[in-house]
Amino acid sequence: MNDQVKELIMAGQTTVYNQVLIHYQDLGLDNDDLVIFIQINRLQNQGDQATPAGIASVMKVTEKAVSTRIQAFMKKGLVKVQSIGARQEFFDFSPLYEKLIEGKGAAVENHVVSTGQQSRREVMKILQGEFGRVLSPMEMQTVNQWFDQDHFDPNMMTLAIQEAVANNARSLRYVETILINWKRDNLTSPQAVQIAKEKRRAVSYQTGNSRYQNRAKKQGEQTTGPKPKVPNFKFDQF
Repeated sequence: MNDQVKELIMAGQTTVYNQVLIHYQDLGLDNDDLVIFIQINRLQNQGDQATPAGIASVMKVTEKAVSTRIQAFMKKGLVKVQSIGARQEFFDFSPLYEKLIEGKGAAVENHVVSTGQQSRREVMKILQGEFGRVLSPMEMQTVNQWFDQDHFDPNMMTLAIQEAVANNARSLRYVETILINWKRDNLTSPQAVQIAKEKRRAVSYQTGNSRYQNRAKKQGEQTTGPKPKVPNFKFDQF
């Protein structure tokens, strides 16, 4: 047995269910999606993290192309991304297998939320532009949850991203905190947010001005001190 054969055997093998190979197109996947699915399983089965960069280097494509397709997996409800440690992510394809068993096809994508509003794809594009990097699968899943579970307004998402960047806090957690606070305070439009800001500025100015006046008054009293007593003379004393 030559060295090349030994290397081939030692590299191991990746098992894919035949039902996946037969029905992957019924789930809305194409050939490239199937290869990404196999690559993710290969990496995870050998104990490695399946990163878009690692998959892209094997497939000879860009990292962005892989990230976009992984995002499509999540939109179709075919995969869940789980955190397994510090910056460690695991792709769970149990939703894909469940759809195969139930004989369900892929859900139809709807990239446009409504007329005049930012789409899901545009929000992710804005995030990647402001953060200066490609979003991780876990971050993509978080953004999808903003749309599907939290039902945040896309325009408010864009505004929250701008707010976070203005505060030099480029993290989804910070953006999400802003969105939660706005929702709690019933601020449902950019105009409402702006009005709330103006009110806070007015209160802050009034509070600061009042403190300044009180401080100036106290300093004035300390400088002046008690008024000197003027003796009360009677004319018959002279």
